[in-house]
Amino acid sequence: MSSAQQIDPFEEEAIPRSTGAGSLMLGTIAVALIGCPLLPASVPNQLRFPPLLFILPLGIWAVVSGGIALRRTHGGEGASRIRARAGITLGTVAIVTAVAVIVWACWALRHI
Repeated sequence: MSSAQQIDPFEEEAIPRSTGAGSLMLGTIAVALIGCPLLPASVPNQLRFPPLLFILPLGIWAVVSGGIALRRTHGGEGASRIRARAGITLGTVAIVTAVAVIVWACWALRHI
């Protein structure tokens, strides 16, 4: 293959485009972790409560990566825009739920 036929790694087309699937996956995991405390009592506490620490960071990461994916798609690929928006929505749900639980816990502890 001659050097003229090789793909330039710095060419814009050679850069992989974000498809929004990562944002969707992160948002789904963040929302799924909300249910960890609802697992049966037979599951050890080490598997029920530590995953709660990851809800807020995963939600924030889902919103940020979804925003980046939306910004990189310029009205072309409809499926990637839907995935990115779904990831942003799920990430927002996870963030709002985590913050609401933290505010409720602070309020409940204040009234003890």
